[in-house]
Amino acid sequence: MKKNDNGLKLKLASKLINGVECIKDFVLASKNVDIVSIEVLLDNNGVFEIEDLNKKIVTANKQDFLNWYESKLLETKIKNVEFDQCIGCGFGNHVVIFNKGTFPRKPQEFTDSTKAGIMFTISEGLISKTQLCINFLKTENRTVFQCVGDEVAKNIKAGYSDEAAVAMYDANPNSEFSYITKKVNEEFNNEFF
Repeated sequence: MKKNDNGLKLKLASKLINGVECIKDFVLASKNVDIVSIEVLLDNNGVFEIEDLNKKIVTANKQDFLNWYESKLLETKIKNVEFDQCIGCGFGNHVVIFNKGTFPRKPQEFTDSTKAGIMFTISEGLISKTQLCINFLKTENRTVFQCVGDEVAKNIKAGYSDEAAVAMYDANPNSEFSYITKKVNEEFNNEFF
């Protein structure tokens, strides 16, 4: 970039501001469950990640994304929003983390990260791509195994057996990932008993 090329600098700054504003509009529309406004923000030819019926991440077109995202918005109220950046595959791209990373996708396995955000790619003032992102610049993102392990370890240190410590974790209504530990225990019991 030439030192005196202020026109190009202004154009780049304008694109950056427009991208940030587009993301802010997406967040506001998400909070208000305003799928029509979200539809306007998305590029018609964009590529968007969603979670399929088997809880696998797949790419989708605009309409499939809107159907999936609206169903997620209708079942979960947006209570918390954090802005971050990706330090993984979309290094530097903006990421929005809703509800402390539990919306629109919750972890499904012990090895999953506890938080997921939506990473945005903006082209010509529209959202042309979304990806579910787990690698954040500012937000710590541990695995489910690490978080559950910390809680179970506290019970073991208090003198409970391994089995009792896990059972206590599962029985605690405040255990954030008990739906995963219960699923693993059920799969284990079905396989061996």
